[in-house]
Amino acid sequence: MSERQAKRQRRAERQAAASQKTTNSRPPMSTSSHATEQPSVASSHLAIALSAAVPLRVLALYERQGPDEKDLEAARQAGTLLASKGDRLLFGSQGRGETAKLFNHVAQALAVLSFAPGGVTCFGQHFDAQTILAGFFGGEAAKRYCQRIAGTPLAEQQEKTPDNKGEY
Repeated sequence: MSERQAKRQRRAERQAAASQKTTNSRPPMSTSSHATEQPSVASSHLAIALSAAVPLRVLALYERQGPDEKDLEAARQAGTLLASKGDRLLFGSQGRGETAKLFNHVAQALAVLSFAPGGVTCFGQHFDAQTILAGFFGGEAAKRYCQRIAGTPLAEQQEKTPDNKGEY
């Protein structure tokens, strides 16, 4: 066997080994990648950022005497915005400031929705205004406040919505 043929054979063996390694490292097609992989860095960073931003927005809503109709409408629109541009929130956007704008809309919507009885769950985090405010003012004061604002537009809107489970 000539030197040239030996080189070709070694190259073919290396390519076959590399191809075999790539094939073995892929998960089977039948399993969901969501079930086998750890949460992505983007989603964990998002969850951490929301865990800081939402309580501050809940406190700001508290200082304004709770969410109003304008806040409810913005929260409704955030769902559509998240559905159409959620990938930009998770993975960043090419447009300057677009990711920050999306994040702020989602954080504000979650703060508004956290005033719903039982709170709201999103991105693996649970936000409940009463629990959040209890951290600032104590459990009894937060409970009295949330009961007091129960007659606000948010409570009225939830009474109209059948099957409200607090999921966003």
